[in-house]
Amino acid sequence: SGRLLGVGRPRAALIRLNARPAAMLGRRLLSSAAMPEELVQVERRGAVAIVRLNRPEKLNALSLPMFRAIRAAAKSINSPKLSGVRAVVLCGAGRSFCAGLDVKSLMRDPLAMRRTMAELLETNAETGATLAQEVGYLWRLLPVPVIAAVHGVCLGGGFQIVLGADFRFAAADSKFSIMESKWGLVPDMGGTLALRELIPLDVAKELAMTARVLSAGGGHSLRLVP
Repeated sequence: SGRLLGVGRPRAALIRLNARPAAMLGRRLLSSAAMPEELVQVERRGAVAIVRLNRPEKLNALSLPMFRAIRAAAKSINSPKLSGVRAVVLCGAGRSFCAGLDVKSLMRDPLAMRRTMAELLETNAETGATLAQEVGYLWRLLPVPVIAAVHGVCLGGGFQIVLGADFRFAAADSKFSIMESKWGLVPDMGGTLALRELIPLDVAKELAMTARVLSAGGGHSLRLVP
């Protein structure tokens, strides 16, 4: 049908938009003047901060530098430079929102992988969360609404990031999955806690344990999207 499907936390209104705004949110409207080499671009447009994952050649897959950049972007919303911001739009550059963890880059160097995992899993005393969790959790701490505009794939860590937003909008080509179990990993970025606010616990467990891929329509059938 080409509609844009929205999903929010239980307290949030659920919104439908047609295909034209979907394309604008997911691709055209969110073009940024920031330098292309930035892994995460933050741009202010009036009272709206636009945060864009910017690793399109890898479908915005999550490397260690990408984790760091997303955390820094979330923290920057409260900086003096962005004072007066009243909403945040979180999106991805290129063909997709986020393909999840960049497993190939981690496997390339086993010694570097150990250092990377140690940094990802170290608890921040200030937030009580690890770096892997902060990329989703910090959006929930912001005093303004956070809107995730999703198109293409939104897998694994990408899915867990958007679960930290107050509202999620998905174009018709979106695909969602908690992909970690495919790699023998635990989905420990905090997204499964947010997921069970939206769907029954047994369904959340099934999605986490099977890595089942949901289309926008499949998300609708599970009432993840209206």
